[in-house]
This record gives sequence, C-alpha cells and structure tokens, in this order.
Amino acid sequence: TMQVKDRSTKTVRKICSQQWTHPPLNWKELLESLQTLHMRDLQLERLFLFELERSSEQSTFLVLRGATVERRTRETRLPVDETGLANLDQAIGNVFAGDVSHISNELKPLVSFVANDRCTSVIIAPVRYEERVLGYLLGCSIERCCFTSVDLSIFSLAASYIAASLEIARQGAETAFRLSEAMSLRAISSALIEERSLDVILTISIDGALQLLDASDALVLLLEESGEWFQVYARKGHNVSELKNGRLSVRNSLNGLVARTGEPLISHDAINDPRADRTRAHYLNVRTAAIAPLRIRHTTIGTMAVHNKRDGYFGQADLDVLCAFADQVAIAIDNAQLFSDLLRTKNDIQRKAQELQELLIRTMNVQEDERRRIAADIHDQVVSQIVGALYEVETCIRLYQNSESLDDQLLLVRQLLNDAVEKMRSSVYDLWPVALDHMGLIPALRELFSSQEKATGMRHSLSVGGAPYELQPTARIAVYRIVQEALSNIYQHADARSVDISVHFAPQMVRVIIQDDGNGFDTQRAALLTPGRHFGLINMRERAIGVGGKLRVDSIPSKGSQITLEIPNGNTAL
Repeated sequence: TMQVKDRSTKTVRKICSQQWTHPPLNWKELLESLQTLHMRDLQLERLFLFELERSSEQSTFLVLRGATVERRTRETRLPVDETGLANLDQAIGNVFAGDVSHISNELKPLVSFVANDRCTSVIIAPVRYEERVLGYLLGCSIERCCFTSVDLSIFSLAASYIAASLEIARQGAETAFRLSEAMSLRAISSALIEERSLDVILTISIDGALQLLDASDALVLLLEESGEWFQVYARKGHNVSELKNGRLSVRNSLNGLVARTGEPLISHDAINDPRADRTRAHYLNVRTAAIAPLRIRHTTIGTMAVHNKRDGYFGQADLDVLCAFADQVAIAIDNAQLFSDLLRTKNDIQRKAQELQELLIRTMNVQEDERRRIAADIHDQVVSQIVGALYEVETCIRLYQNSESLDDQLLLVRQLLNDAVEKMRSSVYDLWPVALDHMGLIPALRELFSSQEKATGMRHSLSVGGAPYELQPTARIAVYRIVQEALSNIYQHADARSVDISVHFAPQMVRVIIQDDGNGFDTQRAALLTPGRHFGLINMRERAIGVGGKLRVDSIPSKGSQITLEIPNGNTAL
C-alpha cells in the first residue's frame, strides 16, 4: 500500500510539474505527454481521447482524436443526442471506473469504441474546463483490475491537465489568429489602396485562407445574378487545380446551402454528407470542408470554402476564423467592383465628352460652310441687283435733271439703295469675311479692326512678327472667329479704351495675343459660373481645340485681360 501511494504521489507531482509548461498543441501531443507521465502506473495499457463536437446544425458527435494503440476499426465519429449526452455526464460524474462487461447503457456510446480491443476494465474522466466539458479521457486495461480512490484522483487530474493544456493552446491559437487576421486585413487594405484588380485581391484572399486555416485547397465562388449558378472566381490547391473557371450549380451542394441560408457550415465527411453534391465532392477529393458566406450589405454574393485541414478536422474556431476573413474579402470584392464601375463610368464620360466635342467642331464647320454659301448668294444675287438698280437711278437722274420733284425722289431712292448696299455688305462680311479667302488672314484682320474701330470708337492696333505663311482653311477661320469673338466681348464687357493684337508666325505655330486695358475679371470665379454666363469663352476655347490649338485667358480685375491663342501652322510658307 505504501508503495502504491508513493508511486501515485510521484505521478501527481509529474502531472502538476508539467501542467503549465509548454502545453501540447493538439490531442495527439497530449496523449504522448501523458505517456511520459507513466500512466501505466495505474495499470492502464491504452488511452483514448474523445472530443465533443457540435456541427453547424447543432448535432453533437463524439470524435476520437487520439489513441495510444492502433485501432482495428476506422470508425472515429459517433452521434450523441442531447439527452444521451446529459446521461453520459451524469453517469461519469468526476470520474468513473468499472468492468466493460457490466457497463451501463449511458456509458455504452464511449465504451463501444473500445469494445473490440479486448479491454476488460475501463476508467473514464471528463475533460472539463470551467464547467464546460470539452471531451473525455478513457483508459482501459486488458486485465481485470480494481482502481483505488487515489488512481481515480490521478486519472481525474490527468483529464484536468488535458483541459488546461487545451485552453492554453486555444488562447495561443486565438492570439496567433488575431495577428494573422490583422496581417491579412493589412494585405487586403493594401490591395485596395493600390487599386489592384479583382483577380489580384482574390489571389491574396485565397492564400490568406489557406494559411489561416492550414487547409489544402480553397475556393471563392460568386453567385450569378440569377442565383442558380456559381462562377469559380479563384481556386488554389492540388485537388481543385483541374477545376476550370466556369459555372457550378447552386442546387444540392454545401456551397449552395450556405448561399441560400447565409449561414456558415462544417462538413467532416463531404463525400458522404447528404447535404453535399457527392459526385463533385468525390471528384475534388473533399474530405473535410469549412464554408463561409460572402456578404455585402446583408446580401450573400458568394462563398469562400476551404477543404481538407492538414491536421485533423475543422472546428468551430476554424469556422469563426473563416467567417471573419470572408467578411474582409467581401468588402474587398465590393470595393474592387465599385472601383471598376467607377473607371468604366469615367471612360464613358470621357468618350461622350469627346463625341460632344467632335459634334461641336462639325457643327461649327457646317455653320461656317452655311455662312459662306449664304454670303455668296447675297453678294452674287441681291447686292448685284441693288447695284444694278442704282445704275438705273443714276441714269434717270441724268435724263430728268430739269424735274426738281423727280430729282428729289430719285436722290432719296439712291440714298436708300446705297444704305442697303452698305448694310448688306456688312451682313455678308459678318456671315463670311470675303477678304479671308481672297487676301488671307492678316488683311482680313486689318479690315475687321478698321470696321470695329469705326463702330465702337476703341483704338485697335495690329502688329505682325515672323514670316507670314498660310494656315489651313479650318485653322484660318478659327483664328479669325476667335479674334472676332474676343473683340465683341471686350466691347460689351470690358469698358476698354484700346485693344492691341499681335500675330507672330513661328516655325511650328502661330501665336496670337489680344490685350485690352479694360476692367478685367476673376478667371477662377468665371470658371465656376454656369456655361451660359461665359459661353463666349467656351466657344473660343472649343474652336482652338478643334484645330489642335490652345487658348489661355489671363485677367486681373481692374487691370485688363490677355488672351493667348496658339495654332499649329499649315506647313505652307508664303
């Protein structure tokens, strides 16, 4: 008796001395640790560790996580309802020991695992941490033996050691997960900041999921608009490498179940799981799977699935990790799609702006062609007829010089016809400057300044630099109309006394500078006004752009304005 007590005391000390130093990280390591504590001092040849596991449907299983001997049967999971679990806890209490052949019904779910291992005596203790049962430790002996109260206490202490070690390992794993989660979040955030494509973000997400859950394969499936099909957007792993990007049915599959319900799930045997597409699971060699929904604004857009945990089964902690990571991935996908939509919208706006600009240029060209045609018709037909009428009036005056009343009437007619001719010529010139076609740009500008000076009273001056050359017709009329519009704006708004225009012919371009001494204006404020308030400036700028040129407006209130126009030359020297 003294030898037994002494041996038991040494065993207790060994357990207590190792309980808090470098705890094992999994069930297998826990069994190996217990073997080093000389559990055979309790006459136990075999040890078994069971974990209580609840699936996503709240079904409870007893899962064999480890054994000190090779078992003959491959069965490792046994379903247990809540009533059976309560009876099992009540029958075991703190610790239970007895004969296998006389075991109670409540203990049969556990003992059935070792019934074929020729065990005679069995001892069972719950692996409990803070009133929460994590699993069961079961020891058995081939020889029939009688366990003492000290043996029961030692075995109960060993179960407590397991519980404490698992809790420490769980806390360490949770800390590691938080660190990995933060790093993964940073990677996703970096992808968003750098404006990466959706494919790049999904690749980062797949790699992160495999690393976090220590899985062999991973998939990201996004729902089509109809909700009947998945699109395979990302995949990684040997078993899914042959799965081409394409469509997968939502019906009768684990991913489809997650997509419909919005709830994550775990499957420990997907090939035989009635919820799964077993053909697909067999093709992809999916043994264990954890699947989380990808949700955006309370809407499920797809799923993230990981397959085949490298060391055992996926647990609830793994599912929590996957759900947290899937939430990050869903946000990243949403932002990537929004960014893509933004770029597409931006491109559409730019394309429409280009189309509007081209339409404006064509409209201006059509307008100028129409003006030229109308001016030619008026000049060739109406003005010539009026001039002919004037000749006839002159003839009548000479023939009937002795009739004073007739002479007065004819003189009045002549004056009216002369006024009509002047107004008609002015209208024709406004429609189309004939001098621009017959004499060129500089003479047409001189003629424009002369008429403007007479009409407005402002002093106009024109200086020409460089060797003049001929511009293309569209560029020539653009320069003329821009100068004409600028003079009109100066007269209407600037209250100027003089305007100076310089035209410099450089080898690569023609530069026109229009300077006035008027009121000036705030250019930044003018840019914020509605287009109707500064349509003249818009018209000048669009004309310049239409012929490949540039127009800049510089102005300071009360200090006048300067307009600089640059137009590429026509490469034709005079």
